[in-house]
Amino acid sequence: MTRILEATNSLFLPLPPGFHTLHTILGVHCLPLHNLLDYIDNGVLLLTETAVTRLIKDLDNSEKNEKLKFSILVRLPPLIGQKICRVWDHPMSSNIISRTHVTQLLQNYKKQSRNSMMDKSSFSVEFLPLNYFIEILTDLESSSQALCDFEGHDNVDAQFIQEAALKHTTMLLDL
Repeated sequence: MTRILEATNSLFLPLPPGFHTLHTILGVHCLPLHNLLDYIDNGVLLLTETAVTRLIKDLDNSEKNEKLKFSILVRLPPLIGQKICRVWDHPMSSNIISRTHVTQLLQNYKKQSRNSMMDKSSFSVEFLPLNYFIEILTDLESSSQALCDFEGHDNVDAQFIQEAALKHTTMLLDL
């Protein structure tokens, strides 16, 4: 892989569009995982959005491929990582999306006193900490400021976060 990159760089010509994507895909198929990750970390292979999107779509969700996908996902810049998480239909990507959304919602959250009790009929799950947290998120999302901040986050709301939290909990507890 390094020789391919050295050969192309020694030509002193601009690389054709898609070269880094092809080079990365070739590395994924030819190298063992530890070598691949070492090349990515040292800049020999560049993770482009196109290459990672293609990998996420093309590789199945076997244990080996999930490990590869997670290893690549954590090495991406945050903005590209968020885009890739939206493409990958996996419980862990839902968790990442949920955490990002909650972090952004709670950055400007100021604790308010609550005089009203929760309406238990509005929530389908009897888990009070989660219900209280989802109620806070719903209130924050309903504010006009929150709607302006999250224009690019379609289909991510308190209900999505609640479902992701419950899926994650059931996976951890083997239910």
